[in-house]
Amino acid sequence: IMQPSFGVPAPKTPLVTITLDKQYVPVKRQNRTLAYKTAYFGTVYTGFPKQQNFTVVFDTGSGHFFLPSSTCNSESCRQHTRYDRALSSSAVDIDHDGNPVDPTVAERDQVEIAFGTGGVIGDFVYETVCLASIATLADELSPSCTQVRLILATELSEDPFKAFKFDGVLGLGLDGLALEPEFSFFRQMTTLNP
Repeated sequence: IMQPSFGVPAPKTPLVTITLDKQYVPVKRQNRTLAYKTAYFGTVYTGFPKQQNFTVVFDTGSGHFFLPSSTCNSESCRQHTRYDRALSSSAVDIDHDGNPVDPTVAERDQVEIAFGTGGVIGDFVYETVCLASIATLADELSPSCTQVRLILATELSEDPFKAFKFDGVLGLGLDGLALEPEFSFFRQMTTLNP
């Protein structure tokens, strides 16, 4: 007996499964816990050919991808794995518009973004990001990898980031929630990996 296919084509590329962990984050007011938020986070890999791995929360309410930078020395950054720009040969330092940073300028473009009760201040980099480890990939052109504009946090507010187990935030929101469409992780995945 043949099973109906309902006209659904088979996927062109293999699916990638990301194992998620769960964290309950207390919501407090006046030192009293009012409720708990649930955060789901998993591992992504940045850089090529040497990858750095980070745990990130998958956030449907934002359109940016940020990681703490190795240049961030606040307590909220130090308790997380920090992205080391010097370890990545695939990264390109960029301004907010995507143009490479002029090495002769003393200051770079930065952004300040509010996340819940806190905020992030950071620089920009164009980087290869993969949903699977390089050990399972043939090259950076794998369907589970894309190039995207990242925000490297040079400052993370204590609230809420100090309470989080995960390192950064991968925004799953639509392009309209990002500074530019190239900051949207899934836009880049679908545009660069058709």
